[in-house]
Amino acid sequence: MLYHYIKIAIRNLARNKVFTLINILGLAVGMGVCLLIYQYVYFEKSYDSFHNDADNIYRLTQTIYQNGENLGTSAFTTYGLGTEGKESIPAIQDYVRVHHLEMSLLATNPEKQVSHQENDLWYVDANFLNFFQFPLKYGSGELSFGKRHNIAITEEIAIKYFGDSNPIGKNLRFSGGVLSGDFIVSAVLNSLPENSHMQFGFLLPLSSLLENYGQYKSDDGWDWDTFVTYINVQEGTEPEEISKKLDEVILRYKGEELNHAKRKWAAGLQAIADVHLTSDFQRQFEKNKGSMQNVHFFSLVAIFILLMAWVNYINLSTAQAIGRAKAVSVRKSIGALKRQLVSQFLTEAALINLTAGLLALGLALIMLPILNQVVGKNIDFTLIYEWRFLGWFAFIVLLGTLLAGMYPAFVMSSYKPLSLIRPEKPRHRESFSLRKGLIVFQFVMSTVMMMGTYLIYQQLSFMKNQNLGMDIEKILVIDGPRLIIESAIKKGESLESSYSAFKNEVTAQNSISGVTASSSIPGQGYFYREDVLKSGMPPESALSANLVLADKDFFDTYGLEVLAQTEIPDKLPDWTYTFVNEEALEALALGTPEEAIGQELELLSYKFKVLGVVKNFHWNSLKDSHSPTLFLLDNAYGVYFSVKTDLSNPQKTIAQIESAYKNVFPGDPFHYFFLDEDFNNQYKADLQFQNLFATFSLLAIFIACMGLFALVSFSATLKTKEIGVRKVLGASVANLMLLLSREYLVLLAIAVILAIPVVVWGAGLWLENYAYRIDVGFDLILVPGLFLFLIALLTVSYRTYLTANANPVDSLRSE
Repeated sequence: MLYHYIKIAIRNLARNKVFTLINILGLAVGMGVCLLIYQYVYFEKSYDSFHNDADNIYRLTQTIYQNGENLGTSAFTTYGLGTEGKESIPAIQDYVRVHHLEMSLLATNPEKQVSHQENDLWYVDANFLNFFQFPLKYGSGELSFGKRHNIAITEEIAIKYFGDSNPIGKNLRFSGGVLSGDFIVSAVLNSLPENSHMQFGFLLPLSSLLENYGQYKSDDGWDWDTFVTYINVQEGTEPEEISKKLDEVILRYKGEELNHAKRKWAAGLQAIADVHLTSDFQRQFEKNKGSMQNVHFFSLVAIFILLMAWVNYINLSTAQAIGRAKAVSVRKSIGALKRQLVSQFLTEAALINLTAGLLALGLALIMLPILNQVVGKNIDFTLIYEWRFLGWFAFIVLLGTLLAGMYPAFVMSSYKPLSLIRPEKPRHRESFSLRKGLIVFQFVMSTVMMMGTYLIYQQLSFMKNQNLGMDIEKILVIDGPRLIIESAIKKGESLESSYSAFKNEVTAQNSISGVTASSSIPGQGYFYREDVLKSGMPPESALSANLVLADKDFFDTYGLEVLAQTEIPDKLPDWTYTFVNEEALEALALGTPEEAIGQELELLSYKFKVLGVVKNFHWNSLKDSHSPTLFLLDNAYGVYFSVKTDLSNPQKTIAQIESAYKNVFPGDPFHYFFLDEDFNNQYKADLQFQNLFATFSLLAIFIACMGLFALVSFSATLKTKEIGVRKVLGASVANLMLLLSREYLVLLAIAVILAIPVVVWGAGLWLENYAYRIDVGFDLILVPGLFLFLIALLTVSYRTYLTANANPVDSLRSE
């Protein structure tokens, strides 16, 4: 009988080529999208799972409380916490510390005279490559930084400086201040795995940083929370137990100081597998941070798209089965059992689902490069190598066969033979109502996704076009020199004279209206974050503020609105004067902008006099709210040079700037970028989310429209005789199209109404992630609703036109 079922199924599928194609295509698209999303989710949740003993590796976190108020959590701790934690807590088997130097260094291959400024430099403990399992191309996993000048580099860096040759034992020179020196390449890592939150180019010995960098040379390990610490704990150890014991270690070394300031540090453990998706911290360490919320959301989208594809199959199969009513009645009349008819329909469903499943695999492979381009990652289709995936894939095909095939099978097999051969009146109202409900479900989901796409687009447009409180247009940013820093330190000279020479030469050009030097630029974070308090106030009144080093021309070049200021001295002693923003003005209780002038602030062991107050501005993306910021005036600290140009002749202007740069800073490579483009890179993840959302929305609409086409076809099949009679009596094509289309447009209207509360609730929830956001308006409903209505109208109109324009003689002849 199985052979007979398969033979009949193939004949039926071949006889109804259009319905068969729509069935298979709809299921294939739904299953293919589901597979693609599953691969994306699988990749996002696989971060850092390739390390040995990954289940027992944690990253330390630190939550700061001031007067009982939670000031935020970060992944940065002091470098003493790892050392003392291992010594005091037996459950900690090992630890490794990482420090990312904010200021870039100039790396040079002296042999080939290849130089580049690099900022992906990590200072790490000697056991880094033993603690983590990054694959090595050259060198040994037993790499030790015991020799202070040994370093490890990635494969990309090796090619960049040494070509295709083996660089082991070769020299790289770093320039840029006290950390300058020659280093020997001891290991080369293969390209870092995409699914690692740790992305670096160079691994340098942490001992070199601690022994040479000014702020750490005299530190006891508990003053600077600028280190990221990872620990490996004994299997079965509860993270909460480690956290409590680490809190005791902190109190032992910092308790008196913290109590005096009415402050508390609370340690926490973050599983390394959770770092990528659950690191919503104020101070970020990793690049391209993921979102667990997005992972859950896209997982839900995959389920709904698959359900929509199955709904389509039910609608199409039932519509097609009406045409087979007489064949079913004949089989039942000659003794066919209900289970045999059910088996026949399920066999057809199995063939369609299996074919669609195989086609879905091909579609997923074809669409994977598009997904990679959208998310900016190189994701391989690794699911096919997982035995669990094969099991789930077989389960989905089987479930699809049962869910999508069982309903039409039982509907058709339950009818009485006589009613199927000569029905006196329609007997399909109940099932027809169910199919209407399924169509409404499909369009509710399509409407929600379309409105969601429009919402994301509006929010991104709002953030990109919002007034930042500063002017970042037409600003060319140049990486500051590094060789001269090294030379100035050796000779005990100031960098101010060299910077002034560069500035004078550049501003002589008519196309340039301003030049400034700073430690940081908008969109790339702050120089540092430290506790600041008003002189004479108790320590507990200190607040955490952002710090930026900048020269006195910074405010004019960036167009910051100065609310009040006094004259800035021509000579600026280091760490003496500061400007504050409105947020700092209020938080530090400095009074009005005019009253703040001349007041004194304390930062670390320094005292600063306030020379000016600037209006609040958006230094980072509009996801973040305004925060207290101090601009410490410094004419020599030029990590970045910002040049304001008119861009009337950009090639000529850039060439002139480059000439001045090389004239004053010979030997330093000239590298520039435009600030507005760099600033908008902050929205890259949001843009990727928008593109993914839009893509899946269009696919959902495509599947929903196929379902609508199925329902129209079903309705046209039931009303074939009625349409013929109406045409004979004089009904026009337009009248017939309206008759057939009216109920579906009502269904679409119902779907939009049902989607509105879901969208409003979801929009409010999603917009909470943004400090500055749009208001949910009527256009959020109107624009996507009209777009969806137009697509549905075209779908319905096409099918109804064909039906209404058919020859009525053919319709009546069916009797």
